[in-house]
Amino acid sequence: MDRYRDTKLSPEVLAEIRKLHFHTRQLASEGIAGQYRSAFRGRGMEFEEVREYTPGDDVRSIDWKVSARMNQPYIKMFREERELTVMIAVDVSGSTLTGTRNFLRDELIARVGAVLTLIALMNNDKVGLVTFDSKLRTYHPPRKARGAVWRILHEVMGSLEAQRVKSSSAGTNLADMCDFLSKVLKRRSIVFILSDFMDSSIKRTLGTLSKRHDVTAIIAGDPADLELPDAGLIKITDPETDVTSILDTSDPFIRRKYNEKAMQAKSELRTLLARHRVGRIELQTNQPFMPMLARYFGQRSSRRTTPGGK
Repeated sequence: MDRYRDTKLSPEVLAEIRKLHFHTRQLASEGIAGQYRSAFRGRGMEFEEVREYTPGDDVRSIDWKVSARMNQPYIKMFREERELTVMIAVDVSGSTLTGTRNFLRDELIARVGAVLTLIALMNNDKVGLVTFDSKLRTYHPPRKARGAVWRILHEVMGSLEAQRVKSSSAGTNLADMCDFLSKVLKRRSIVFILSDFMDSSIKRTLGTLSKRHDVTAIIAGDPADLELPDAGLIKITDPETDVTSILDTSDPFIRRKYNEKAMQAKSELRTLLARHRVGRIELQTNQPFMPMLARYFGQRSSRRTTPGGK
């Protein structure tokens, strides 16, 4: 795999990484870390100790043998077996360098990836990283590392900086990334895929990945994905293919057809994710992402407490 990490980063990008690193630690509060913990449970419970029964304790936890021996009620205490394996898969293709509002998709993706990394580490989970465009670019096996947040920011922003410097417009190959993770992840893992999901190749391998792992698609969207602005004649370059065309955005027919096609693609993606029981978080470059993460974690927690929930 190519290694973008050796690319000499510009002072501007390094400054941006430092800013994002600081911002990440502000965002990843104990609250969101707790919501994540409830949403993604450990593999089971293991016995920790016994203690005296106090009013309000669940009587089902009473250890009758110890209680008989001590001549007073004692309950068993358990703790969750944690140390989950989390993989952050980050799209660093040309299309993530786009955006029309607060910031570009690449910054949104970097922020979300860094926050997920930090809250996973706060819960004693192991975290790995894979970056990709048309090829697999970097891979770091899951582990506990104090510098993991800095690493993901450095890898993502560094990869995108390399594309800018080289005027690269690498496309996206979600299928190969999913296939790679299916092969290297030996134990059941939590997989977060951060992408704009403009590549339809994922249809081929998503099912295989989601059968063995708990997959969540985090879609980095932008308002212009669904609605063209009325800006007259504009030159549009596909960031994935470098193909350029002229579009008359003042034509209502063109804007309507663009919207219809975009809505159809969005609907098809939702159907695909639902079919393979893949979680979905839809983000926008003009909206804060933390409330969306919190809502998703809350929904997962609710399903877990409901009979038949995933």
